[in-house]
Amino acid sequence: MATLRKQPKGDSWQLRVYLRKERITFSLSNMMPAQAERWKNFVQAIVTSIEFEKPLDRKILEWLSSLTPEQRKKLSDKGLIDPDKEEESKEIRLKDYLEEYFSTRRSDVKASTWIFYQHTRKRLEEYFGDRSIQSITAMEAKQFRKWLEDSNKRDKPKEGEEKKALAINTIKRRTGLCRQVFKQAIEDGLISRNPFSGMSTSVRSNKERMHYVDLETFAKVLDKAPNAIWRSLLVLARIAALRIPSEAQGLKWEHIAWDAKRISIVGSSKTEHHAKRQVRIVPLFPEIEKELLKLHLEAEEGAEYVFPALRANSNLRTTLEKIIRRAGVKTWPKLWQNLRSSGATDFARSVPSHIAASICGHTEEIAKEHYWKVGDQDLDQTMTKLSSMHSEKLAPKLALLDDSCGPNPSFTVSGASGQDTKKPKESLGFVAICQALASLGFSLRMGEEGLEPPTSTL
Repeated sequence: MATLRKQPKGDSWQLRVYLRKERITFSLSNMMPAQAERWKNFVQAIVTSIEFEKPLDRKILEWLSSLTPEQRKKLSDKGLIDPDKEEESKEIRLKDYLEEYFSTRRSDVKASTWIFYQHTRKRLEEYFGDRSIQSITAMEAKQFRKWLEDSNKRDKPKEGEEKKALAINTIKRRTGLCRQVFKQAIEDGLISRNPFSGMSTSVRSNKERMHYVDLETFAKVLDKAPNAIWRSLLVLARIAALRIPSEAQGLKWEHIAWDAKRISIVGSSKTEHHAKRQVRIVPLFPEIEKELLKLHLEAEEGAEYVFPALRANSNLRTTLEKIIRRAGVKTWPKLWQNLRSSGATDFARSVPSHIAASICGHTEEIAKEHYWKVGDQDLDQTMTKLSSMHSEKLAPKLALLDDSCGPNPSFTVSGASGQDTKKPKESLGFVAICQALASLGFSLRMGEEGLEPPTSTL
């Protein structure tokens, strides 16, 4: 039976096992108790398989494949497993593998996704340099993620401003792409385990960056827009809740039904992979129609696209920041997405949720997670509506309760001076109140702890 003994210094252990009555000793360093215990159990299982001349089972083989070459050599030197075969192929540099991997993906993804791929690729190459892909460990992958959290290569701080950290969802998406790359390396037979496995990559809504741009603030920003193009983009984002730039980029003049007051959003890159969501209809509000008509008058004769110069990689952020500053209002966290989410919130406040979601081109679940925001206006409307309902439903019972309890009369007695003196009002007793409440249908069951809950500190 294998035995495990903790060494006096550090996280070191001594593992002993007997194979055919001969003692074998291992020195294990830098291991947590759970890791050392796994070594003991698997080494004992290997010894048992050798003694009974049985092949190693699947769990043992999986454990062996998770070990480093140095750890497997420690077992092979003791005669418990066969030595690793000499690698016929030389190590592959991470830079070379990334070049090959992304070259095969270029035609599969949209332009915006490709930009994201290139950002992540540059960060991997910057951090790991000329390292081989086989040499990258799980600990180094975690350190790379921490480095992403502390550095921001997208937004260079202006003079006097502090450097902004990357958003947690951006870090998760980049980590997810790294895990995808190294998973392919496993399938290609270059590595045995993924150093990015186990890291959180699920994207969730960031409530701190959700912001509702009210119409009063938006009107100030719209007033500072430099031309008809920018005014049209802004009203489409805030009032029609369009995705900018992707959905505005594909908008054609033929998609606007002026008489029917409708705009058809055709072939949105965000919804094209969903069944029956290739086209959606958005109302042509008067505020949008006014701006689009001005833009149409300025368009070249025979122009097909509403925004012919707009591209997926167009830098709309910088100009919008300047417009917001000229308007004298505070910049919101996510410039274009917050405009869209504000429009989506207005739809949700005005029409049933399934209609609002259909107009905006997303599911109700996605809207709840990323778009709809509850503000003071919603709370005020809720209070107004429910207050009237409460009054209607509860007022009769409260009145009946007052009648059942009866008045609290003030009565007089003659004092020593012969003058009438008022006595304080008498309050109903506890039993009388309970009887009145019970007559109205209220439950009066008392918990086992009595009138007061138990105190945890006693």
